[in-house]
Amino acid sequence: IISEFTPMNEISESTLESNQLFALPEGTLLHEKYQIIKVIGFGGFGITYMAWDATISTHVVIKECLPEAYARRVEGSHEVQALSDETQGMFHGCVENTRQEAMTLSLFSHPGVVKVYDLFEENGTVYYVMELIHGKTLYDIMEDLKAKGETLGVEQGEGLLWNLLDILDQLHEHKIFHCDIKPANIFIMPNGMPKLIDFGAVRSKELQHQGVVQITPGYTPPEFYPGRLRELGAWSDLYELGAVFYELLMGVVPTSGDERFVCDRMVKVSTVAGLSDVYPMAILSSIDKALEPDYHNRYNSARLWMDYLDHYQTGRQIKMTGSVGAGKGAGLVLGHGGAISVGKGRMPLRSSKKKSSCCVTFVIVLVILGVIVGYCNHTGAIRLDQWRQFDLKKMIPALQHEPKKPVVQKPVVRKVIVTTQVPANRETDRDRRSDSSSAFGSTVEQ
Repeated sequence: IISEFTPMNEISESTLESNQLFALPEGTLLHEKYQIIKVIGFGGFGITYMAWDATISTHVVIKECLPEAYARRVEGSHEVQALSDETQGMFHGCVENTRQEAMTLSLFSHPGVVKVYDLFEENGTVYYVMELIHGKTLYDIMEDLKAKGETLGVEQGEGLLWNLLDILDQLHEHKIFHCDIKPANIFIMPNGMPKLIDFGAVRSKELQHQGVVQITPGYTPPEFYPGRLRELGAWSDLYELGAVFYELLMGVVPTSGDERFVCDRMVKVSTVAGLSDVYPMAILSSIDKALEPDYHNRYNSARLWMDYLDHYQTGRQIKMTGSVGAGKGAGLVLGHGGAISVGKGRMPLRSSKKKSSCCVTFVIVLVILGVIVGYCNHTGAIRLDQWRQFDLKKMIPALQHEPKKPVVQKPVVRKVIVTTQVPANRETDRDRRSDSSSAFGSTVEQ
């Protein structure tokens, strides 16, 4: 894997000189067909080289397992050996983990995952050969944006999320879990499509906690930490993906998962006014759900996350317009000098007008019903304690045909009580006021 925009000369001289002591010299021939051209990357568990495959006349990438904490290269040779008898077991574990990584990737074919061509043992360690890809890591893109005071566009962010979810959905169907998703392990190719790299912490359904456990504070879910080991699954990768987008939107790395499991005080992206005014709430709330400390509260699969987003989209259907491998999906497109533009593909989510109109209609219906109830209570046409005995269709005709009640006039002479005969089927104002007031307290007797 090589980045055109992060050359080796950006590595500090002291670090470069230290690591060059362990690297194979240029021109070294491996497996009788791979000639080392140059070193293109160093890591805590190995060295990555650019090489020439003489059998098919093409450039490839070779990863050598050389964990600097447990092993070293013997001076004057290409052999790799453990630092001591105490580190022999750890070195052997790293070799087995690298072999597992290569074998897992070789059995999986997807344009969003780096391809593995070959695996072999030599010089007391293990090597595997990968495709050579060009582009830039998401970490480098984020750093460039921060330096310029810019942020990732809405359409770019949504396109990137959809394509990464599609990649993880395919991996998880094969019971493969990356377990180390972070900006540095997401490669953006010149056509804008993301590709997952560095499967050094990969796990399968059968191999849960075997091998090296990679901990990256802020991205690693709580279940990876010692003392909190739980079953690993798709929800673990989705937590890390949520952490990536949290940093993309908030500009800061999330709080450590180990700390959040004890006391979660991290601000949710859906509560930030500046984000909710720009991004659809479905996107923001889905990121918050993916970052739940308790894995029971997260999405069980990438497909469920995508279905959630699809459920809230309206208007134009959100879908891929072409094969990811063909470069027709949505995503980031690196232009001249590493500039970012928007590729074709999934369209941004839009707020639902249909949902708003339904709410307005519901409020209007409630207001109408309230007016009808108030009118019925005032006129005595229908008593409150008899409300449940009527429905709307029966009540409206009753109001229309109810005969008007005569108005009882007050007598002119003071202290003289004048009784007015009222028909048996009608009530006086006093009775009606009594009924109306008592209706809110106890049941009115006939």
